[in-house]
Amino acid sequence: MSKQSSTPSNIRNRSPWRVQVRSQPSLDRQFRYGSKPDAEAYLQSILDQGRHAKLAQLETAFELRVRRQGIKTQYLTFDTLKEAEQARLKLQSDLSVSIVRDYAIAAHTTLRELMERYRDDVAPQHKGAQIEIGRLNRIMRKEAFVDKKLAALCTEDLQDFIEDRLTEVKPATVDRDLDQISQVINYADDVWKIAAVESPFKGLRRPKYFNERTRRLSKDEEKKLLEAARQHENPYIEPAIILALETAARRGELLALTARDMDFERRQIHVRDSKNGRSRDVPMTTRARSVIRALISEGNDRLLNLSANALKLAFFRRVVPAAKLEDFHFHDLRHEAISRLAESSNFELLELQAISGHRDGRMLQRYVHLCSGNLAEKMDSVSGDYETYIHRGRKRRRGGKASGAAAGRIDAQTPDSPSHVTSAVAQMISEQEAQQRSNVLAFRRRRVA
Repeated sequence: MSKQSSTPSNIRNRSPWRVQVRSQPSLDRQFRYGSKPDAEAYLQSILDQGRHAKLAQLETAFELRVRRQGIKTQYLTFDTLKEAEQARLKLQSDLSVSIVRDYAIAAHTTLRELMERYRDDVAPQHKGAQIEIGRLNRIMRKEAFVDKKLAALCTEDLQDFIEDRLTEVKPATVDRDLDQISQVINYADDVWKIAAVESPFKGLRRPKYFNERTRRLSKDEEKKLLEAARQHENPYIEPAIILALETAARRGELLALTARDMDFERRQIHVRDSKNGRSRDVPMTTRARSVIRALISEGNDRLLNLSANALKLAFFRRVVPAAKLEDFHFHDLRHEAISRLAESSNFELLELQAISGHRDGRMLQRYVHLCSGNLAEKMDSVSGDYETYIHRGRKRRRGGKASGAAAGRIDAQTPDSPSHVTSAVAQMISEQEAQQRSNVLAFRRRRVA
């Protein structure tokens, strides 16, 4: 029978009723929760036929009722008693600190509705709005779990999504999709106050990957790349490459530069539209200054008069193939610029951070190894004077050989060794061999006794 009596008073089992007939599964029938009288009547008819049968309530739906004075009563449904009990404890914890949230809204709101609201109201305010909106549209168009109620969305749904998506794209792309879903759910929780009792990301196993690029650009490759850009019909591709190498700026930062951002007196480039939302001043090298002056002379408001998509298509589809470079991205120019500064040993990490615009200094740890040559010189200055090391090889002793023979072997192995060192080593080996022979004789005498 039902285990409803063992549940807390505010948790009710609302699962269907099932009549099971022994050895006659074809006669089994299932009834809705509110049709218990019908289930009992059917059970009685089976018993009247002399068959063995029983009535039991399933455990597939548990309703949690939340009541508090001044607050609308909430009814939440869960698949298991354990989930309902965990939700009850969480709600009690929230109410104890006066946190009131209507979790019942999540039972009537689908993930698709939240994504559409986020896409229309929130995403357009972000810098990468186009990419974000495109990713949301793809998820809503391809994935079925977005039509589930938020309260019913579970970790298994997202885990299945990961496994299926990994067959199509790389792990890094799957992780970005998960980040997008997480942003929607977290924003709905923080701002709209719509949240499930338990997040579907709890216990989720994300794909593991390592996509840190280490592609470098040699001087010969740089010449080929600039020559190919010079031959391209768009005249702004070549200056974009040069400025990326001279300023270590991101693509979006370069495309947003205007003439009023240039300070030729202080030799600074004021980057206003940065990725992290903070403006910074980038030093203006002599090479960058000549390029910037030439671009300003054209009279355009923007330094590089082209869109992000135009630069992307021209660089990837025309310039890079024409230069015959393999596995090279535009963002690798930024990595190359920072790497060259680090290799020069003229900049500290804080100075590199000021130029690159990284908010977290840990992001620059990947460039520390490029300063290893300078670090070795600094370590030498601490070590001071030292004697020249002479490796004398491994000294082996063989049983039954005389100490003179051992000394002869040492002399043969190290002919350039000082004579007083050789004689001292030979004497030490002779004493050790004599001691070893005496120990063997003493051991044999004890065994005979």
